[in-house]
Amino acid sequence: MADKNVEQVEKMRHTLSHVLAAAVQEMHPKVKFGIGPAIENGFYYDFDFGKDKVSDSDLAKIEKKMRGIVARKLKVTEVEKTREEALEWAKKNKQEYKEELIKELPEGEKITFYELGDIFTDLCKGPHVENTGECGPFKLTRIAGAYWRGDEKRPMLTRIYGVAFETQKELDEYLKKQEEAKDRDHRKLGKELDLFCFSPLVGSGLPLFTPRGTILRDMLNEFTQSYRVDRGYKKVCIPHIANVDLYKTSGHYEKFPEMLQFVSQESGDHLAIKPVSCPHHSQIFASLPRSYKDLPIKYLETTMVYRDERKGELGGLSRVRSITQDDSHVFCTEDQVGDIFGELIESAKDLYEKIGMKLRLRLSFRDDGDGYIGTPEMWRKAESAIKEMADKFKMDYFIGEGEAAMYGPKMDFMAVDALGREWQLATVQLDYALPARFHLEYTDEKGEKKTPIMIHCALIGSIERFMSVYLEHTAGWLPLWCAPEQVRILTVNNEVSEYINKVKTVLDGIVLEEPVKNNKLRYSLDDSAESLGKKIRSATKMKIPVVLIVGPKDAEAGTVGVRLRDKEETVKLKELSKYIEKI
Repeated sequence: MADKNVEQVEKMRHTLSHVLAAAVQEMHPKVKFGIGPAIENGFYYDFDFGKDKVSDSDLAKIEKKMRGIVARKLKVTEVEKTREEALEWAKKNKQEYKEELIKELPEGEKITFYELGDIFTDLCKGPHVENTGECGPFKLTRIAGAYWRGDEKRPMLTRIYGVAFETQKELDEYLKKQEEAKDRDHRKLGKELDLFCFSPLVGSGLPLFTPRGTILRDMLNEFTQSYRVDRGYKKVCIPHIANVDLYKTSGHYEKFPEMLQFVSQESGDHLAIKPVSCPHHSQIFASLPRSYKDLPIKYLETTMVYRDERKGELGGLSRVRSITQDDSHVFCTEDQVGDIFGELIESAKDLYEKIGMKLRLRLSFRDDGDGYIGTPEMWRKAESAIKEMADKFKMDYFIGEGEAAMYGPKMDFMAVDALGREWQLATVQLDYALPARFHLEYTDEKGEKKTPIMIHCALIGSIERFMSVYLEHTAGWLPLWCAPEQVRILTVNNEVSEYINKVKTVLDGIVLEEPVKNNKLRYSLDDSAESLGKKIRSATKMKIPVVLIVGPKDAEAGTVGVRLRDKEETVKLKELSKYIEKI
C-alpha cells in the first residue's frame, strides 16, 4: 500500500473511533470518555458506562448507529482551545478522564478538539478525514475491559474494538482470517488434542503438560538444540533459585522487581526465583581461569525461568509465568563475533524453513529511555556490529527502536505463520554489559586480561509461546516427526489380530532421523468394538498424521490401508517402512 493510502486509512480509522464515540453518546448520554486511537487493522474507544451494562450483544445496534453517522457525511472540523477553555469544556460535560489528560499537557502545547458536525466534540490531536462519508468499510468486533491508563489501580473501562480497511474486499479477507484463527486457537486445540491444561489451584499462567504435550515439547526442544549441539555447544545445568545479589549485579533486579523473594529459614540468605539464566551461566564461565585459546566457550541449556504478569495479560501458552527457554550463551573475543552470529543466523534460517514459516529480521535497538545498562559507547559499538552482521548475511531487516534487551541490542527473527501473522520468536543478542558487570575475563595472546563478549541466543524463544504459534500455524495437524501420536492402527474387525502383530513389528523397526535423530515411531492400536467409521472420526479429531486401516482382505493380501490428511491409498506391508519414512 502506498504511503499516501496508508496515511488516509490511518485517518479513516481514527475518525471511526470518534464516530463510535458519537454513536455511543447518542445511546448512553451520561457516558464518560477515555481515549480512542487508531490501531493496527482498526480502532478502539474506552468508555465508562457507569451503571449501564454493555455487552457484545449491543455491538450490532452501535454499529447501525455508526453507519447512520457515516452516511450523513458530517464535516470533521478542528477547533483550537486555550487550556482554560479546554478544562471548562471537560468540567461542563463531566468528562473527568479528559480533564486529567488536559491537565497533563505541557504548558504552551497547542490543544485541539475535533467536531463531527454538531453532534460530537472530542479532545484530539488528529488527524482525521474531512467528513464522515470518507470512512471506509468497518465492523465492530468485540468488547473488552481495560484499566484507565493501563493501571490496575485505576477504574476498569469498557473498550470497544472495531476493524476498518480501505476496501470491502480487504475487510472481508481480514474477517475470514479471523474466523479461521478462532478454529486454530491453540487454547482450543490444546484441549482437543490433550496437550496441556491449567488448574486454578496451581495458578494462572502456569501450564501443566500432559504426556502427549510433553512429547511435543521434548521433540521441539531436541530439534532446536540439535543445531547448537552440532556447533560444539556444551550442556550445562543451573538451579531455579539464586541469591538476590546475583540479579543485583546483573541489573535484572531493577528490571524485574516483581521477582518472588524469600528468606531461607536455615541460612538467612535472601533468595529469588530466576527470571533469566544468563547470570548463572556467567558464573560457570568465571569458575575457572580462561585463555583466548579456550574461546569461544559455548553453553546451552533448556531451562525454565519465571516472570510475573498481570492476570489480564495471561493467555493460554502465549504469555505465561513459567517460561521454558532453549537458551544458549557464548563467551568469545571480538574477532569471533562474526562467526558465531553467522552460525546462529544460518541455524535460524534453516530451522524456520523446515517448519514452513517465512522469516524477516528486526534489529532491536535502544531508545532514549534509561532502562538500559552499559555505556553509550558500548551501545553504539554493539548496534553497529549487529547491523554489519545483518548486511553481511543479506538479511531483509528493519530497525525497532526501544525493542532492545536491557543489556544490549539484538536480532529478533520475525516468523510469519499460515494466516500471515508475524511473531517474534528466535533472537540473537550481543552483550558487552553483563561480562563487564560480572568482571569476567580471559588472558589474551599477550598475557593481558580482557573482557569477553557475550552472545545470547534462543532459536525458538519460549517453548510455550512457540507451541502456541506452531499449533495455530499447523491448525493442530503437526508434522509426523513431532506429533505426539504419529500412527494409529484401526482394525476393521477382530479377525486380524495375528496380522496386526506383523504390522507392529514393521512399525517397531521404524526410527525417523530428520529433523530429530533417533526418533522411534510412536503408534497406538484401536482394536475396540466400535465401528470403523467411528474409529476414523476419533483419529481425525485427534489429528493423527498417519492412520493405518487393517481388515481381513489386507491380511490376505499383505497390505495396509493408509489414510493421511489429504489422501488414502493401499501400501504393501513390506513397503510400509519406507513409505512412512518419506512422509
